Amino acid sequence: MLRLLLLLAFLCALPFTGTAQNAVSWDTFARVKLVKQESRFVPQFEDAVMRLNGQRVKVQGFMLPLDQEPQQAHFILSANPTANCFFCMPGGPESLIEVKSGKSVAFSYDPITVTGKLELLREDPMGMYYRIVDARVD
Repeated sequence: MLRLLLLLAFLCALPFTGTAQNAVSWDTFARVKLVKQESRFVPQFEDAVMRLNGQRVKVQGFMLPLDQEPQQAHFILSANPTANCFFCMPGGPESLIEVKSGKSVAFSYDPITVTGKLELLREDPMGMYYRIVDARVD
């Protein structure tokens, strides 16, 4: 039993690597670094990421709700599932995408696929690097 629990804990700590067909990989979103500009740090995106700005993309990940409603139109998509610690973020800003959808979708612990227009964020007050707007959950 202990071995099973340790295996499950290990697997939950791994980043989600499954992708929907033609989906952008989380490895691509990780191609960003922080650079100092004047008195603050801003994200600097690699060319592969810059080419996605303004494009419709498909990403598979896990929903992190922003409120306690059963339906979500504004949520965070994460490369990693949530741990038992709901106030602990499952990764850095490169592994999180803010999602805004015109249509609410049911919250799920299972992986979901989101399609929408990608926006790169350089000065987000919450420290996010990515946002998908006009999103739909497939």
